[in-house]
Amino acid sequence: MNFDLIIVDDDAEYIFFHKLLAKKSGLSEDPLTFSSGQEVIDHLSSIIDQDINNTLIFLDIYMQDVDGWGVLDYLESVNRHDKIKVILITSSVSMDDKRKAIQYQSVIEYIEKPLMMNYLINLKSQSIF
Repeated sequence: MNFDLIIVDDDAEYIFFHKLLAKKSGLSEDPLTFSSGQEVIDHLSSIIDQDINNTLIFLDIYMQDVDGWGVLDYLESVNRHDKIKVILITSSVSMDDKRKAIQYQSVIEYIEKPLMMNYLINLKSQSIF
């Protein structure tokens, strides 16, 4: 499995935890991390016109500035579903949020926090791109 991993969450503890799990599971040695939706949008905007690598994003929904929905709206606008996939990792158990999430082409999974190691081990063996 060859892709770049990006972790986006406004909670530094979750960023640390998800990065640690990604490393321990062998999913990614050095994921990029961002603490806001705007930061990841700025990063993606700077590389989107290049021949970007396959990218998997662990994305929180509810953040302070630009939330996960704003990031997903941006991804829809650039139409790179072949190269960018999103796993929503959120504390939201709302059925409305789950229904909304599946409307986005880049979303491949909706996970309620906390992220578990066995999920990442299974994900590593799947072909998502």
